[in-house]
Amino acid sequence: MVSTERDCRESVLGVRGFTMLRIGFIFPSSHYLFDPFKGDPHTHFHLLTLLEDRLGAQVEVKLIDLRGIERRFALYHVPECDMFLQSIYTLDVDEQIELVAGLRKNYPQAVHLAGGPHAQEFPKEMQEFFDAIFIGECEELLFRAIEDFERNDLQKLYSNPQGVDVNEYAIPRRNFLAKSNVSRTDMLSLKRDSSFKDLRGTTVLFSRGCPYKCAFCAMEKTRKGAGIRYRRPDLIVEEIEYLKRDYGIQGISLLDEIGIPMRRKEAITHLEAIGSCDVVWRGQCRVDGVTPEIAELARQSGCVALGLGVESAWQISLDAIDKQINLTRAKETIRILKAHGIEVRLYMILGLPGEPPDIVQRSWDFVQETDPDLVILSLLTMRPGTIIYQDPKRFGIKAVSKDWKNTRHMHGRYDEEVPELTFEYEEVTPWGKSLTNEQIVGNYVELQNRLSESGLNTM
Repeated sequence: MVSTERDCRESVLGVRGFTMLRIGFIFPSSHYLFDPFKGDPHTHFHLLTLLEDRLGAQVEVKLIDLRGIERRFALYHVPECDMFLQSIYTLDVDEQIELVAGLRKNYPQAVHLAGGPHAQEFPKEMQEFFDAIFIGECEELLFRAIEDFERNDLQKLYSNPQGVDVNEYAIPRRNFLAKSNVSRTDMLSLKRDSSFKDLRGTTVLFSRGCPYKCAFCAMEKTRKGAGIRYRRPDLIVEEIEYLKRDYGIQGISLLDEIGIPMRRKEAITHLEAIGSCDVVWRGQCRVDGVTPEIAELARQSGCVALGLGVESAWQISLDAIDKQINLTRAKETIRILKAHGIEVRLYMILGLPGEPPDIVQRSWDFVQETDPDLVILSLLTMRPGTIIYQDPKRFGIKAVSKDWKNTRHMHGRYDEEVPELTFEYEEVTPWGKSLTNEQIVGNYVELQNRLSESGLNTM
């Protein structure tokens, strides 16, 4: 049974007798990112806003932002709290476990609660380090856990198999960070137009989930029926106007998996809401979700750049990962966007199932033909929560490593990057003879070098 706001307020003092419950939500260093401040802790903004709104003066909430801090010094930046929250992401899990161990020594009375994609994939493993684990969308679970904590009855596992209505919750406030951390320049930089470089911008998230089941994507909970849910147009306007008023925002970067709704009517009202706020924006969308009408409306609403997850220039690989797109439609979408003056950024992956030996040349031919402004190339990684991780044999994969540090590769971050794959294909797969790991890595480096020489993988 979901607790009411009054129930939460009355229970928070509970049997423990706190005059105020101190809750700290930790955001780890994101050390693997070249610039961790280009993103924002949206889960933290949302849940901390919700805690403040429901519990008011009964709680003191803090966003403990460890970005830019060396891991060995992180504990010096964490204030004492009664309850620590963390959203566990695979690339951060080692750091987050390390933090819990240190905090238990510093603040032995505190409890540690965690959710996030890695916790959902490995709940039993994470229970060894955290006092409680959240499975599913945790808004109401968090309040149940607080009530149980106050009764000295905190459970090890809290689960919500259903999705939530994102429009039931207030827009997320950003007051948990310094203004200089929220409003930044160089957020709207374009490859071929420098006029937006100095605009003050920030990231936003107007939806939750994804209706598709791409085998390499870790949005596990969306495959349980919740699908994608967009904010109402009035809430979109409210959030943008709040950011303009309080932070001087002139542009926004949409982090939504699908920034433009796929249904025409929904796309129109969504874009009209953004357009009414007089900001410029960039985001990403499906290659099969853009028509000339939608591209025109997007441009009128302030859109200056869109990223497209083409993933591969080989249709067999696209079908193998259930991408549900075709290359002919991808080429047409790129043409439509460019015709409407919208910068095109392609996301591509090497190492997918079924790739032919000449995948580098096929990829390069696709890039040359479509003439995008930017190409962001990645290696396939085996992330927990993905279909390909959960069922590797289906994709001809014989071995999978849990060396999480190798699940992200950033070409150019280091002088010489020699990435390692966390998986290995069978010699013969359902799509024929496979490429070796050495061939896959070699293809990745070769294509990155071609892109670099042509100026296509850097701003």
